[in-house]
Amino acid sequence: MEIGQLRAFVAAAREKSFTHAAEILSLTQPSVTARIQTLEQELKLPLFLRKGRSISLTDGGKAFLPYAERMLSVLEEAEEAVRNVREGTAGRFTLGANPTLSSNLIAPVLSEFHREYPQVEIYLRSGNSGQVVEMVLDDVVQLGVAAGPIVNQEIRTLHSFKDELIVVVGPQHPFAHRHDNEGNITPVTSLELTSQEFVIVRWGVSFDLFLGRLSDASRNPRIAIEVGVTDTAKAMVQSNSGIITLLPRFTTVNELHSGALVEIPIADIELTNIEICSIHRRDRPILPPTVRFLELWVSMVEKTMATPVYKSSLEASLIRAN
Repeated sequence: MEIGQLRAFVAAAREKSFTHAAEILSLTQPSVTARIQTLEQELKLPLFLRKGRSISLTDGGKAFLPYAERMLSVLEEAEEAVRNVREGTAGRFTLGANPTLSSNLIAPVLSEFHREYPQVEIYLRSGNSGQVVEMVLDDVVQLGVAAGPIVNQEIRTLHSFKDELIVVVGPQHPFAHRHDNEGNITPVTSLELTSQEFVIVRWGVSFDLFLGRLSDASRNPRIAIEVGVTDTAKAMVQSNSGIITLLPRFTTVNELHSGALVEIPIADIELTNIEICSIHRRDRPILPPTVRFLELWVSMVEKTMATPVYKSSLEASLIRAN
């Protein structure tokens, strides 16, 4: 089994075309076809179903694909390590994170990173926290950013920060119109919360802990809808006066500031904090691009938490709680 065969197979699997795979690899189509046929002979099973010019993976091809990608990823990491030793700033940086973190915090970091290191190839992979951990373990990415804490002997947490999980509703929700004599939002009880319908995005252990507290306090919360993207949950809450959600504060500061969302304090349950961790496979070297990204990442998080909009949102919640 040769590296060229693996590259031809992975490229064809991703592109679903031998022709496009040949273009990506700067090879002729017969060369790509020959490499894949040789690989199929060595594995003693077909990897693709061929129907005219279209191709699709067989069950054997689907089973083999993640291992082929992992082998190529390890090879690319080895080549990258050599390049970084030789050149210092060239190479490849791969990062895994969920879409909300990518759009809210990571995007500006990557922009600054690219400005400083234009020769470094950047690859951002999306997934939920569990998938990000698997990406790190499988060497698909060098660094992951996920909701923690991450408990795994093969994983090392390089940096983490904590943020509040808060209950938010749309401006038309009845909770948003309950005020005390000073004009502050009136806190709700856990029993009142469990009478509501939740649209949820699972933000790791802290989220499950909060739901567990609601269950212990009264009865099981009513989870009406579960979505995978925070922006979807925010949009649904803004447009529906009958549902509420639970999100990290940093994901809602702009909407809270504009009035598109309203934070609801809780009278009898203390909200939990969510931990966001940058993680790395313990037995892998931390290469120069990763070190620089972490420096920029820590700086960006500190700036975000210090912005007037974020601080005013936090101060307002403290006033309402008191």
